[in-house]
Amino acid sequence: MSSRRPHEPEIMQLLVRRTPDGGLVLSTPLTPGWAVPARTPAELAQRIEQAWLEYACAAYARVRGVCYDLAETEEEIPPEAFAVGREHPAEAPDEIDRARRRRAQRGIHQPEEWVELSDGRWMSPSGQKYGPQTLVASRVRRARGG
Repeated sequence: MSSRRPHEPEIMQLLVRRTPDGGLVLSTPLTPGWAVPARTPAELAQRIEQAWLEYACAAYARVRGVCYDLAETEEEIPPEAFAVGREHPAEAPDEIDRARRRRAQRGIHQPEEWVELSDGRWMSPSGQKYGPQTLVASRVRRARGG
């Protein structure tokens, strides 16, 4: 059983360039704007580990539908670095509508139907009152954008 998360890569494509002075510069196509030099075998091993972390960050950005941070510093971005989605699935408009329908099916009141009382408590449309520090009240505030 693997402990790897879905966005974590199994394989990393590493680009290695030789510098005129004999050193190496490591980069990856998924992480435009990121490159590190290495001269000794110990530095090379350390830089490969750094490359893996950056590669995983860039892969996570792609899954989330955003461009890798350092890609904004580059004029030409390779196609591999572009985000694969437009937005996080939970932020899609159809998902918001689906959540409203699920609430209605379960008999859960819409957040807009709740009333905040003068003492800070919240009253549900059915008349049940909840204290300001309860989980229910915090969820209502968050759903109402407050």
